[in-house]
Amino acid sequence: MQRILGNAIRALRRALFCSRLALALLATCIAPVALATPDDAIAQATQRFLMSQAASLGDDVGVDILSETGRFPACRSPQPFLPREGVPQGRVMVGVRCSNDERVRYVQARVTASVRFLVAATAIQRGERLTADMLDWERADISRRPRNALDDPSQAIGKVVMQRLVKGMALHSDRLRQPYLVHRGDPVTLIAQGEGFSVTREGEALNNGGKGDAIRARMPDGDVLQGQVDARGRLTISY
Repeated sequence: MQRILGNAIRALRRALFCSRLALALLATCIAPVALATPDDAIAQATQRFLMSQAASLGDDVGVDILSETGRFPACRSPQPFLPREGVPQGRVMVGVRCSNDERVRYVQARVTASVRFLVAATAIQRGERLTADMLDWERADISRRPRNALDDPSQAIGKVVMQRLVKGMALHSDRLRQPYLVHRGDPVTLIAQGEGFSVTREGEALNNGGKGDAIRARMPDGDVLQGQVDARGRLTISY
């Protein structure tokens, strides 16, 4: 009887030892997962921050976290910020402050966005005035959008093309101009006005100009004055 009881006690001790060993091994496996939570918080906070900062870029804004945040020290209450002002796009660097220490973590990310811009629907010759049927839309990632590409038809319709455009070419603000209301050599009315006075003189235009352009005119006495072309083709000077 005593032998049976002794064997049972030894078996129970072995079972308890194995249970403790299993728990220790399980703890070592779980520990890395628990430590990953703060790092995930950095990535998630950075992603939310960039999504809000880049919301104005266009449709389908996306953020990819490029840094291995799992290697960062633990961070409580992550507060992302942009080291440089401006709307983030393309590859960016984001700083992250944490409440548990003064160190700043820096996270690399990539911001993408799908944007639309205007292109020529057909070949357009220099000097042609744009109409709505000459315009078409193209969509691309913001990193591939041509510089100064227009995204509002009102910025293009009625303007004059300054150089030949092939089909599919992006419309740029520096490739268009206002139609001329005043031509060089034309007689032009110049109106100088200020508080309590207005003076009108006639002269000769020395430049071509559309609405809003500043051009010069020679007066009958030889004076050369500069004014801004208004919607009626007159030159105005404000004092």
